[in-house]
Amino acid sequence: MCFSASVSYGSAALLISTGAVTTLGNTSKQHRMIAAIPFLFGIQQAAEGVVWQSMGSELVGGLSQYGALLFVAVALVAWPSWLPWSLYQVEENKKRKTILKVIGFMGLGVSLLAASVVGHSLGYSFLNMKRFWPASIDFLIYDIPTMIPFFVSSLRTVKKAGYLVFAGMVLAQAINREATTSIWCFFAAVVSLYIAVNVLWGQRGRLV
Repeated sequence: MCFSASVSYGSAALLISTGAVTTLGNTSKQHRMIAAIPFLFGIQQAAEGVVWQSMGSELVGGLSQYGALLFVAVALVAWPSWLPWSLYQVEENKKRKTILKVIGFMGLGVSLLAASVVGHSLGYSFLNMKRFWPASIDFLIYDIPTMIPFFVSSLRTVKKAGYLVFAGMVLAQAINREATTSIWCFFAAVVSLYIAVNVLWGQRGRLV
């Protein structure tokens, strides 16, 4: 998992408040989905805070399962669809927009498949489909809609965010392979703040 309950709650408060500002302050229909990204990650971090706080407690142990379910729902169900479609909305290049649309539909497929798995498992793992193909394929299917859109986008701000997210994923694996999903999501949440600031700038024509 991530670092601690206090870190998760602290980052959740920052992300949710930032997401509220970027969403409410948004005046562009095209930027609505991308403006809400920090809010989405804030919910995820709050869910993990619940998991941390309820671990080892018989009185609130059941909350750990609900927190884990919400965390996984955001990471594996919402994110694969939300990212490509949010970047599709702000993309102006027709060819890149078409590619993002294709990836967006792939993300919807991943989200639907993940949703059915999450409904039967609360573990911090991806699609439990190893009986059909190697586990590495699971991550490849997940990485396409959650990583590739950053580099398909023609916006330099988005590309920079992609490099930061990728660096966070590598660092997460170096820190703790068993908790890569959780740690990577924390770094991705931090990067979403960078995107949020640029979304606000984008309202003034500065998102490039």
